[in-house]
Amino acid sequence: MDNTRKFKFINLQNSFSLLANKVDESRGERGKTSFSNVSSMDWDFSEDEAFIALCDAFRESGETSAMEFLATGEGAFHFQELTQNAAGEGIDLSDSESMAVFQMEVLESIDEMIK
Repeated sequence: MDNTRKFKFINLQNSFSLLANKVDESRGERGKTSFSNVSSMDWDFSEDEAFIALCDAFRESGETSAMEFLATGEGAFHFQELTQNAAGEGIDLSDSESMAVFQMEVLESIDEMIK
């Protein structure tokens, strides 16, 4: 991964971490729920409308990199909606490790869905 992409990925992680904190605060939740492995969650995000919209928008964008797409306006919008839906399902993405794992799972799922 070149430095520009790595920087965008880190900035994206930080942005979503801040978003997750804001979502929790808006729901009146201050403490973190321990969630060490996002893969073990019961919620299947691949069936979520925001994820489906994210995949559709990625296909239509002509972008070749899902990671680059998530760093842009429309991709970031759909991913933000997906993280909000995750919070609504009780998934705690407020720490950077959980957010990074979730983001990588989403990127891998996008790659699988568009093939």
